[in-house]
Amino acid sequence: MRIVHIIPSLSRGGAERFVVDLCNALANIKDTEIYLISLKDNAVQNSFVSEISDRVTYISFGKKAGFDPKVLLQVTQWIHKVKPDVVNTHTSSFEYLNINVFFNVPSGIKTFHTVHNRAAQECPNSLLKKVRSYYYRTGKVVPITISLDGKATFKNYYDLTNDHLIVNGRPELHVTPELTEVRRTYPVNEKEYLLLNVGRVVEAKNQAMLVRSVQTFNRRVADKKCRLLIIGDLREQNVVNELKDLIKGDPFIDLIGAKENVVDYLSIADAFCLSSHYEGMPISLIEALSLGCIPICTPVGGIKEMLTDKVNGFLSNDTTEAAYLEAIMNFHLSDNKEHIKLNCVQTFAKNYHIRSTAENYYALYRQKTALN
Repeated sequence: MRIVHIIPSLSRGGAERFVVDLCNALANIKDTEIYLISLKDNAVQNSFVSEISDRVTYISFGKKAGFDPKVLLQVTQWIHKVKPDVVNTHTSSFEYLNINVFFNVPSGIKTFHTVHNRAAQECPNSLLKKVRSYYYRTGKVVPITISLDGKATFKNYYDLTNDHLIVNGRPELHVTPELTEVRRTYPVNEKEYLLLNVGRVVEAKNQAMLVRSVQTFNRRVADKKCRLLIIGDLREQNVVNELKDLIKGDPFIDLIGAKENVVDYLSIADAFCLSSHYEGMPISLIEALSLGCIPICTPVGGIKEMLTDKVNGFLSNDTTEAAYLEAIMNFHLSDNKEHIKLNCVQTFAKNYHIRSTAENYYALYRQKTALN
């Protein structure tokens, strides 16, 4: 089976991380030929390009900012030349398999689209919503959702129930040689918790609320402090500036930007903090579970399906500062942390390994194509 995955870029984000992992895992399935197309070019130092398996054929088309009709034509011509069995788009790459492809698509090609977020957040444009709805409704595109929450938002937004639910996954993670330096920088301190937030610094991640919650905890609790590291691309400058103002002079909070070796930080952290207003099924949360790094999260998107409060993590009641502070306090007061860590690892092994995810994608591809 010849399978093509298309994504706008391979910059450091959850969907991009997942697509690389999925392609690598699909390439391990017998009799598959996997192509990964990035519409934009990617620099090695700030993308996942270096992690693409040698068994995956990687192609980029050098798309410019905004809609690029030249790339639309190039993608169309490439698909007509290669004639894959399956094309699976992600995020905004859907529009690069638009009318020009679908009305002239070679016979036998089946197209899928993975909805990585709540449906309205992924496609807020009303015109594009109508286009996508048409393709979903007519069966020209098979929609894939990644959580029960995502499935519900797909139904509400498009008034359709023909999506297929396949949860995200990650492979086993391994620390890097940089772990020694990370440990030296952030040594174990019995009077501190090391908290880690991983994600792009953008409004949706609600990191200002996280910072305020940690600062309030540190003011109220005398015998234990929270040291918070925020790791991720500094995307939205207004949000970055707000965070810098909040943490100015605070010795317990570091805004350290993107890191390639996130696994090293997760391996030494006491807890993983996700304070988002909305999410799909966070890859960073799957990573934290795999390493037994206890999650403290807001109950949004697929998170509330992944976590059971006080069993394999801690959930706030909502996305407010007061609720999140209570979740941090519940973590602090828990005398069951070691068992919760074990539950995290077991949750990952049972539900979120990329091998199972790839097998489920492959089974859906076979079901929807003529290759049965």
